[in-house]
Formats: sequence, structure tokens, C-alpha cells
Amino acid sequence: MTTTTQVTPVNSAPLFDYRTYEIKEENVDDLVERITTALVNLEDKEGIHKYTIDDGRVIDSTSWNFWEWQQAIGLYGLFNYYNLKTTHDSNSPEGKRTLKIIKDWYTARAEEGGTTKNINSMAVLLTLASLMELEYQRGGIFTSEEKVLYENWIDEWAEWAYNDCPKTEQGIFQHITFGLENKNQAWDDTLMMTVLPLAKIGKLLNRPHYIEEAKYQFIQHSQYLMDATTGLWNHGYEFDGQGGGHEWGHIAWARGNCWITIAIPIFLDLVQLTPKDPVYRTLVSVLHRQIDTLVKLQDEKTGLWRTLLLDDSSYVETSASAGFVAGMFIGMRTGLLDESKYLNTALSGLKACIAQVKPNGEVGNVSKGTPVSKDPNFYKDMPIMIVGFGQSLPIMALGEWLRYEKSKGNK
Repeated sequence: MTTTTQVTPVNSAPLFDYRTYEIKEENVDDLVERITTALVNLEDKEGIHKYTIDDGRVIDSTSWNFWEWQQAIGLYGLFNYYNLKTTHDSNSPEGKRTLKIIKDWYTARAEEGGTTKNINSMAVLLTLASLMELEYQRGGIFTSEEKVLYENWIDEWAEWAYNDCPKTEQGIFQHITFGLENKNQAWDDTLMMTVLPLAKIGKLLNRPHYIEEAKYQFIQHSQYLMDATTGLWNHGYEFDGQGGGHEWGHIAWARGNCWITIAIPIFLDLVQLTPKDPVYRTLVSVLHRQIDTLVKLQDEKTGLWRTLLLDDSSYVETSASAGFVAGMFIGMRTGLLDESKYLNTALSGLKACIAQVKPNGEVGNVSKGTPVSKDPNFYKDMPIMIVGFGQSLPIMALGEWLRYEKSKGNK
């Protein structure tokens, strides 16, 4: 199966009414398998969404077999599902199948010789470091040759992020990508794509200075990107080189916000700060501010959230909605969020995302990868297509629901 589907940014109808749907654990494995099959078969053979950068390389923002952030989100969603399935059953067929998909992806990238380091390409190191942690704990994941290669990758990429990643005048990681320098710009995507991998590697390799840098990045990003009135995050902020700066259009873009909903609880669970730690207290407050507003903005008809969260004329969008759901379940599982306050929203959002999964596993109503803009219409006109993160964020949401459900039995 090859998918290069693109349609105009008009929402297609869900497959069923999310309000009457019942989620059952026995159905989730089938859902994940169907969505994963569609994910790993994504291929842009016609080159519709490919572009050539200055050094002549062709960047493929759609196909599964490419090293970029879209694929990285898929890898991480699959890793968490694999880890869940094999924690109590190392012979889980779903776990074995999922691990093979992940390992095959890294093997293919190693044969290609790696890629250029930037904010987005750093994202694939989060899953690699997570796999290496399991290798150290229980073994059997990598061969000795793979282990040496991937340990070198982990060290090399983390050192780049810590020492050489360009920064804004305020010391924030500059959101440099394959094609754009984005000088002096901070984007909300950065926390998920580079800061989380750096923190994870800091724990893995016992390098506390990585974690301290990650804490600084979380605080600085929240200072400049979170709107003090709504608690939602603007997509980007640009410093002017003279001590001042501005938001990019003061736009609360949904998918950018979902990276925050996911990244904060994962980060706090990873670094295990005490509840009295000022960074812990600040980020918990930031997370609550955002999610309290999200609860009010969920679209009642579809159960999803709109691509511009505060603009009722913008279309509802599945990938961001799945990210919100995943973050809420992580937050509830780790004790950051009150179940009585957020569970209904998370469950209805998950059901709404499932209603967008077609029988062939493709996830509908997902907006194309989106750079920063000052123009709200730029986001509202972004085409809907079948794309990697649109597949992987629902996988993450389904996996986090499973983890949440299983954690209740341990309390």
C-alpha cells in the first residue's frame, strides 16, 4: 500500500459518533496494528511533498523510511506500545512485531550513514535512548555491533545539542531545521524534538548537566511562548537582536500546543523532581493552565480540537487532539492531573480520534507539517493529508490509555 493522499482542508465525517463508542482493550491492539501498517507503508513516490535543500539532498517529509521528526514521533509512540506489551510478557507477539518495525527503521538509517543534525532530526534519539535503557536493563534488543554504533550516536547527538545547537540571544535552542535557520526564533515544537531527547540521554548516561540544560529550556520556552491570559502556547517567538522580541501572530496552534501537553508530563516523570522543586512547581502550573483551557475548547460535535484553538472557523484536527489525549493520560497516570477533573475529556477525545481511523488504518483530518507564520489563514488553509505524525499520535494516545488503565490496577 502506498499513500500520498492530500485533500483540501475541509473535515471529512467521522466513522461513528464518539459519544456512543465504548473503548475495549481487546480492540486497541487491532487499532494499533492497523494504524501502524498504514504508517510504515507511507511513501511519497510521486515526490509531492519532497523538497531539495542547498546541498542537493532531497528531504522527504512524508515517507516512513526517512530521518525526520515526523518519523520520530511514530517511533516513540511505537516504543511505548512495545514497552507496555513486553513489560510482563517478553514473548508478546504485538511487542515482537513492534520492536522489529522500530529496529528495521534504525538499521536502514544506519546503512544510509546518518543525517544532518538539527532540532527536528534530533527527535529520533528519544526512542533510541529509550531502547538503549531497556538494553541495559534486560538485554536482548541490540547486537554488540548495533550497541556500539547506537551508543556512539547517542553520545554524539547529545553533545551536539548541549554544546553546538544554535541558540537565541536568551540562550533558547534556536529552531533550526533542514531548510531554515530560523535565526533567533523559539518554537514550541523544540521541547518535544530536542529537549526531551537531551534529558533522556542525560539520565541514561548520568550526565546531570544535560538535565539542567533541559530544565532551563523548559522554563525559558514557557516564559516566552505561553500566553499569560489563556495558558495556551503561541507557536513561535522571535527575538529582534536588541533585547526585544515578538510572538508570531499570537497564534495558539493546536499541534504546537499538543507537544507541550505531552512533553511536560514525560519530562517530569523522567527527571523525578521533588514536588517542592521550583521547576516542578512551575511546569505543573503551566500544564494545568493549558489543559484547563483545552477542556473548555473541545468541540462538542466531534470531540476533537480545532487547528487554531481559539478560532471556531478553523477545522478540527486529529493529530493535535490525539496529542492532547496522550498528554492527559500521562499526566493522570503520573499523578500530575486529577482524574476526576480530566478523565472525561481525555476519554471522549480518545474516542473521537478512534472515529477518525479508517478501516485501512489511515487517520483522517490531519493537517500537513506546518512551519511558523504570523498569518492565521496560513494554518487554516493548511491541507489535510495522511502523514506520519497523524498516524503515530493516535498510537501514542491509545498506548497511554492502556498504560493508564493498567496503572489503576497497581494503585
